[in-house]
Amino acid sequence: PEDREVLAAVQTSPFKLTTPEQFKEFADNIDYFVFEPNIHDLNDLGWRYLAQHMDMLLPPELLKAIDPVPFGKYAMQEEQGYFTEHGYISLSGDEWVHERPAEPEKKPSIRERLEQGKKECAEKSKAQPHKEKSAPEL
Repeated sequence: PEDREVLAAVQTSPFKLTTPEQFKEFADNIDYFVFEPNIHDLNDLGWRYLAQHMDMLLPPELLKAIDPVPFGKYAMQEEQGYFTEHGYISLSGDEWVHERPAEPEKKPSIRERLEQGKKECAEKSKAQPHKEKSAPEL
């Protein structure tokens, strides 16, 4: 369910997925995006930015004096984020992980299997030297 919300936000942003490979790889790359469904405007984003960057709690009378919009604009520019109808979305900074195409398993040819068998037999015979026949006891 959360993945669907992120995908919906991605698809209504400039980060829109456009190739079948991107859709296929999306689930493994969910952390490529930062999705904040509760952030809908510069005011919300500004308060979030202030909360993340302030080390102290301010009394309500000082909070009322703060205009969060410039902080929201700064955060949006810094994060290169976008508002969508679903919330705010930006990139996390993680690299997109591409799926490696599975290489078909190479099966050895009959000739290669015979040669491998000969090598294994030769190694076994070297590892187990033949016991010389002892002379019969008289």
